[in-house]
Amino acid sequence: MRTLSALVLFLFLYTGLFAQVTLVREAPNDSFNLACTDCTLTITDFAITRGQHAIPMNMRKPVSVNLLMWRYYDDILRKEVLMANEPFWTTGVQLIEEIPDTVMLSLHLNLDWTDSTGMAHRFYLVLAGLTKHDMSRLPLETTYDPDTYAIFRFAAIAQIVKEDDEDDWETYDSFEGSCFLNSLNTKTRSVGGTFSFIGNRIGMEKLGIFTNGVFQK
Repeated sequence: MRTLSALVLFLFLYTGLFAQVTLVREAPNDSFNLACTDCTLTITDFAITRGQHAIPMNMRKPVSVNLLMWRYYDDILRKEVLMANEPFWTTGVQLIEEIPDTVMLSLHLNLDWTDSTGMAHRFYLVLAGLTKHDMSRLPLETTYDPDTYAIFRFAAIAQIVKEDDEDDWETYDSFEGSCFLNSLNTKTRSVGGTFSFIGNRIGMEKLGIFTNGVFQK
């Protein structure tokens, strides 16, 4: 009887042990040439924020004030108001002008990539650990670093839509890569550069290799 009880207990624990094991799906790695024939890469928005952000900011759901915005005093509302573009009817101040040269900043880019089949995908980039002085000395190279507070740090997130379902995305988080900032004009909100990175697909053992990214606005 004791032997039978011990056997039942062993089988119960054995089954429970393996029931707690989480199986991670695997898939072949994928490569994406962002400059392929008939592909387009478009900047949908970009921002400069105060501080060193670990991950890129989605401008559809901003979590920090965009220092590219302008502030002016509204005589009708009798208070200061923020707007995206420089007011032409009165004097305004761009928020970044009031930031000291020693303050660390992050530059965020939101991009839409349309592949050769016409499918649209999203990219989010951040160049962090920069000062205003750094951004005036171009070209500037940033590279991925696991340390959030590293200077000249680059990070990226890619959302690649699946071929069989436009509402289903594969999300890749960078762990290696670099981005060159080649041009920047905060007054006109123009920016240009190049990037490449390798990312882990979230929730799966799969790598995404993204090359030849060129952005210009």
